[in-house]
Amino acid sequence: MFLTAPPPDHGVVRDLTGHIASRPNADLGVPALAGRAGLSTRQLTRLFDTHLGTTPSRYVRAVRTEVAAQLLACTELPLAAVARRCGFGSAETLRQAFLDHYDTSPSAYRTANRPRVSPPNGSTPEPSGRARLP
Repeated sequence: MFLTAPPPDHGVVRDLTGHIASRPNADLGVPALAGRAGLSTRQLTRLFDTHLGTTPSRYVRAVRTEVAAQLLACTELPLAAVARRCGFGSAETLRQAFLDHYDTSPSAYRTANRPRVSPPNGSTPEPSGRARLP
């Protein structure tokens, strides 16, 4: 949603959203973002509300959650590693953000969105999960 949305018209907000998307594991607290933009925290919050309809903190959490979703679907990284790469303090914080954003757990999301891999040479796996030997 946020990662594929068109960039905001306001230059400062556009720069900050690009920064957030490219560095989800960085310090993206409101004071850090305001300092980067040369704004007060109050003015930054107003700009985000006006141009994105949300607060900086909620925007950051949503972007981090979306990046985590991409990693869960495309990698086998453990949840703790995904959480670190996306700027969440722990796997539990990632889990809570995921439940809030997607209404499912990270593990369930990974299972549902994992690419299906066909067995080699068209062989059919045995019901036990083991491939038949020739």
